[in-house]
Amino acid sequence: MTLLADTLTWAGTAVCVLAGLRLLLTRGAAARLHAVAPVTALAAPLLLTGLALHPWSSWHDVVKIAVIGVLLAATGPATVVTAGQAVARATGATGASAPSRDAREGETP
Repeated sequence: MTLLADTLTWAGTAVCVLAGLRLLLTRGAAARLHAVAPVTALAAPLLLTGLALHPWSSWHDVVKIAVIGVLLAATGPATVVTAGQAVARATGATGASAPSRDAREGETP
């Protein structure tokens, strides 16, 4: 069990480090959001699972880790969407799937 816990913890750490290095080499706010996406999608679950499986983890440590995982899963997507919308507004970009204000109101351009 210790080998599995160590493997998961180090794999999550490696994903975090690689995403951080990729972030340094990425230009543009939208591209940076994509560069850090593996941290919440892959690294956090790996790290949390690895920490929960360590033999020194007591039941209340595992409960705390599970609460962190649930909070991250619940708030992570909303945070990324909000950050993406802020980037789009700052750069003046509009989504191709989102109708324009004129189209929503039935006005012709």
